[in-house]
Amino acid sequence: MDNKELQLSFFERIKESLPENISFIDELADTLDVSNDSAYRRLRGETALTIGEVSLLCSKYNISFDMFANKDESTSFKYSTLQNSDEFVGYLQSILADIKQIRQSNDNQIIYAAVDIPIFHHFNYPELSAFKMFYWMKAVVGVGEFNNKKFSAEIIDDEISNIGKEIYNEYNNIPSIEIWTAETINSLIKQIEFYWESGNFATKEDALIVCNQVKAEIKQIELQAELSNKQIDNSDNESSSFTLYYSDIEIGNNCIFTKRSDMKAVYLSVHTFNKLITVNQKFVSHTEEWLNNLISKSIPISGVAEKNRYQFFRKANDKIDKLIAIIE
Repeated sequence: MDNKELQLSFFERIKESLPENISFIDELADTLDVSNDSAYRRLRGETALTIGEVSLLCSKYNISFDMFANKDESTSFKYSTLQNSDEFVGYLQSILADIKQIRQSNDNQIIYAAVDIPIFHHFNYPELSAFKMFYWMKAVVGVGEFNNKKFSAEIIDDEISNIGKEIYNEYNNIPSIEIWTAETINSLIKQIEFYWESGNFATKEDALIVCNQVKAEIKQIELQAELSNKQIDNSDNESSSFTLYYSDIEIGNNCIFTKRSDMKAVYLSVHTFNKLITVNQKFVSHTEEWLNNLISKSIPISGVAEKNRYQFFRKANDKIDKLIAIIE
């Protein structure tokens, strides 16, 4: 691929990420701070993009030039980190931006191999998602401001809660496959139990609120699995199809494969919730093959798999009921 073809392919990828009602020429001219005529010359490949312009466009549209230019065995990753509570809004906004791009594209899909319950589900439950954030910040990141604090439902931040709700709604409009193991639910229950036993809940009522929201979340996911659709009020909506598998093979870390238009990407969790992101097509292709192989060895628990689904979610409910009994 010569330089002009590379540039045209790069622009085509950006265009596919934009809503249909957006004028790409106006968007490009505004982003690069050039006239529409100059934007047209770049779009036609008559004027080469500068390195700075490529960097600016990659950053704004959250894409990597690596998918077009990298032809050797090296693989580039974007590293997304979260080190303190002040970064949490930006962290969630980056998730929202990514998932919006996936939802707005044609031929979209997410495959999620889950070490713990995918974060998207938590955002429908304010106290539960707040607990997870509190746990991450205090127990995992070790943010100093949380050292002497205990979890209370009163710490919920409205801005964070609203962004989380947007993420949940966007995810519920993307066809998805999730692969769970026995530990997917156990890890959340263990976190709540650990915080209760170590005195990190402000009150018993706060602990019970979180537990009851876990029960509600599990019930919701079970219903979505039964209908094979995340939109339980409109189960004929193909854009929200949901397939759930149970794997006896342990999953080392959360692995998310995403597809949108002609671009595929992989998100890997590191250090619990920091992310490595790549669009290197060789790596992505091998990851997709690994996930499909994992699916082929897993047990379906959605759709007509009523017995397997009942057994799986009964065990999950028994575990959370036992924890509620301990707290009460």
